Amino acid sequence: MDKPTGHREETDSRPWWWIFDPRESLRAAAALFFGLGGVLFTVLLASIAGRTLQQNLEQHLGNTYETLAVQLSDKIDRAIYERYRTLQLTAGLALLRNPETAPADRRQALTATQDATPEFAWLGFAEPSGRIVVATKGHLEGTSAEMRAWFRSAQEQPYAGNLREVPEIAALAAGADEGEVAPRYLTFAVPVPTPDGRLAGVLGAYLRWTWARELQASVLSDAARRDRVGATVYSGTGDVLLDSGSSGWTHPPDLPAVPARKFRGYQIEPTSLGTTYLTGFVRSRGFREYRGLGWIAVVRQPVDQAFRPVVELRHTVARWGFAFTGAAMLGAWLYAGRLSRRLRSVGLAAHRIRTGDVLTILPSARGEGEIARMCSALNRLVEDFRARLK
Repeated sequence: MDKPTGHREETDSRPWWWIFDPRESLRAAAALFFGLGGVLFTVLLASIAGRTLQQNLEQHLGNTYETLAVQLSDKIDRAIYERYRTLQLTAGLALLRNPETAPADRRQALTATQDATPEFAWLGFAEPSGRIVVATKGHLEGTSAEMRAWFRSAQEQPYAGNLREVPEIAALAAGADEGEVAPRYLTFAVPVPTPDGRLAGVLGAYLRWTWARELQASVLSDAARRDRVGATVYSGTGDVLLDSGSSGWTHPPDLPAVPARKFRGYQIEPTSLGTTYLTGFVRSRGFREYRGLGWIAVVRQPVDQAFRPVVELRHTVARWGFAFTGAAMLGAWLYAGRLSRRLRSVGLAAHRIRTGDVLTILPSARGEGEIARMCSALNRLVEDFRARLK
């Protein structure tokens, strides 16, 4: 039986790409919803995870670099104390305290001390008038130390001078300080009392600084240096005393702005070099009776190197998040397409009934879901409509 004129199936005159328009396509709307939700969730998760990891890394690495700075400072202070103590023990020798001791015997005592502690570049004994009467290898003997800081300061108490260049000692120690372009020395001096308590003279010494690099290397492992972790020791005025040169700079950054009352800690340090560092620091306090020279030991690493795991974590979260979002969009597209086909079949059947094909049966759906309930309700409605027509 032919269908009445005008009673023909509804055809879709929309262009083929309408299924990608979320305003018209349930599949496109569902995929867009899951896509936007997945992207927002991925970005939020990457941000939170990255920030949490960065905070943990900053605390962990900051404490680590602070500990390394403490170890470096402590090793240097202990090493200096040992040499300082050696000088005090030498000053207590009877050969130096007795004014009647022959110069050759005093020189021999100083030479023995230098042989036992090669870090001493020079040792000399000056009488109360300031004249250096004996010295290792006879260097500077007969000259006056009256205007030297170590002689003036050590007549009553031990003296420790900051690191500096001493040209006359550098000339004497040529070859011993191999690798140093401009050798620098620490200056120490202690009073030498006579047996009856009077001043017999002052024992002065210049201590090489080259040994400090060995201590520095013992604190920083090769792995740390490969990760651009650098160690620097500054004087209280900001002069660079020691630098590992392993953090990528030609010249280390200036002394960080360390809080005046803070003994040790860590901080994020922007520098004039344009690089920001995660920096651990400690102020030297000496060891035992050696009170130190107010140095500041710093261990730092560029933040882009320190926080590299943060970037890697964010990239990993983003990759997996976007992959999951793509899978969710595909699943939403397929599932929404299935629902769309059911709704479309119901719509076509309703159109046939509206155009006069009252025998058309609405498609039924299985289950107890909302689509199934809607189809059942429509079927009952159509059956009631048909019963009224009879």
